[in-house]
Amino acid sequence: MIGDQTRYEVTEIKAIRGTESKTITSKQQEGWELVTQQEGLLRTTMTFRRPKPKPPWKLWATLGGVGVVLAGIITVGAILEDDSDASTTDAPAASSTEQHSPQPAPEQETEPSSSADPMICDTTDPWSLRDPCTFGQTAIYSDKVRSGQVQLEITVGPPVEFTPSENAITAYDLPLGPVSVYFPVTIKNTSPELVESSILTHVSNAEQGEYDGIREVSDGDIDSFTVSNAGSLPVGESLSVKEGWSMATLDGVEYSLSIDGLSGYTIEFTR
Repeated sequence: MIGDQTRYEVTEIKAIRGTESKTITSKQQEGWELVTQQEGLLRTTMTFRRPKPKPPWKLWATLGGVGVVLAGIITVGAILEDDSDASTTDAPAASSTEQHSPQPAPEQETEPSSSADPMICDTTDPWSLRDPCTFGQTAIYSDKVRSGQVQLEITVGPPVEFTPSENAITAYDLPLGPVSVYFPVTIKNTSPELVESSILTHVSNAEQGEYDGIREVSDGDIDSFTVSNAGSLPVGESLSVKEGWSMATLDGVEYSLSIDGLSGYTIEFTR
């Protein structure tokens, strides 16, 4: 029977070439089964699956029956109460209606609201002098390149610290810094038509700058290099990821996205 067939949940992991075995071991310990493995130039895309837990149908059926009985009792009680009170409440209610006709509420003066949304960071004019976006805001990106019009809505949350597991992966197995964080990133493609674009991300801080020891880290559902996949998002779809980074300090931390290289421009997010 179809109802007895095993249902699976599926996840896709991109691992740096040479670190596939660590990723497979980590996911297998969590109950995942490797389904496919496709090697790319820099990364290997692996698909895993595991059985979904079966829903407790008997428990829900029992609770549903109890809910029906309680609903019936409450309904009967309400009907009996309405019948007993009808003779005493109808007359006063009518009298009150005749004596006190409702007066229109006085119009309240409202102050004009600001049209600027504090959660929106407008970056549609790449050549204007503007402050960086703030973590938690949504940047509105719009730029015309040779291949067409690129429009994106980019939201980057503040960095979230986490403790890496023994299966954490960095490029070339370089050591982790004292602080490991991930940035929640969501990108939605609002372009009028599908246009391929390139997206590169960078992180810097007050002590290390951008390249002095700051490196990407992957660990479980925290991944690196995945934001670049948003460059080929279908129109109207979104990508949400946790992008991991390791560094010495969060003082002066900044996150930036460079879109389409020289054809586009860079959007920065700060505290």
